[in-house]
Amino acid sequence: CSPVISRPSRILSLGINLNPDKVCNFDCVYCEVDRVAPPKRRDMDLGQLERELGLLLDLATSGEIYEIPPFDSARPEQRRLNDIAFSGDGEPTTAREFAEAVRRIARMKDQRGLEEVKLVLITDSSRLQAPDVVAGLEILMAHQGEVWAKLDAGTEAYYREICRSQVPFQRILDNLLATARRWPILIQTLFLDWKGQGPTEEELEAYCSRLEHILAQGGQLQAVQLYTVARPTPEPEARPLWHLEMDAIAASLRGRLPRLPIEVYYGPEEWA
Repeated sequence: CSPVISRPSRILSLGINLNPDKVCNFDCVYCEVDRVAPPKRRDMDLGQLERELGLLLDLATSGEIYEIPPFDSARPEQRRLNDIAFSGDGEPTTAREFAEAVRRIARMKDQRGLEEVKLVLITDSSRLQAPDVVAGLEILMAHQGEVWAKLDAGTEAYYREICRSQVPFQRILDNLLATARRWPILIQTLFLDWKGQGPTEEELEAYCSRLEHILAQGGQLQAVQLYTVARPTPEPEARPLWHLEMDAIAASLRGRLPRLPIEVYYGPEEWA
């Protein structure tokens, strides 16, 4: 478990890492996780997870966490616990313990009267229809849950280039549609300068078409969060887009999808 001031909300978020082994079914060019260095541990200890999360929840609810750097610099309006997020060093839904971890954390949250604190799954969308994952999602969505689902491409070729996964692109699209038909989901997309070029106009057109298809087929999309690279990555050719480039992409999406909220999160200030 790790506390952070989250990039989207600027409010306290508690991160749950279900992949201490650093195993992931994607190998994204922009991923900041160092997969060369061996992991400190390979197993998932749910008892330790409960102990660590319990301590952090107590610190957050008492306010003591805001006496500890760097959280002591949080502004008054940021001093509340917004969510508990499943993310970490790999794809959380690949963990065998995913559904049980969601169940235990939902119980801990309710025991402390934190019904309004969100449970957030940050996922690469590869296993959203797997039965064990659906079981976990049912618990998550019954406890102020949100699904933040990754879609970084509009075409198969760009998906292969950027995400470098063996998971078929069509499976990602099918999973997004099936999940969005059942629950509202939020789409997270990272666009970047890769080998000196950002996404082409054709790629952006294809990307918009994927979102339009989900909506046309009865899917519920809460919003799209657009990101670019924010931290150093092992791949030197994975670079942030300039602020103006991100604004242009957002404007293009808003023109195609006027009813869908588009949120933009920029890279480092030196790229402004």
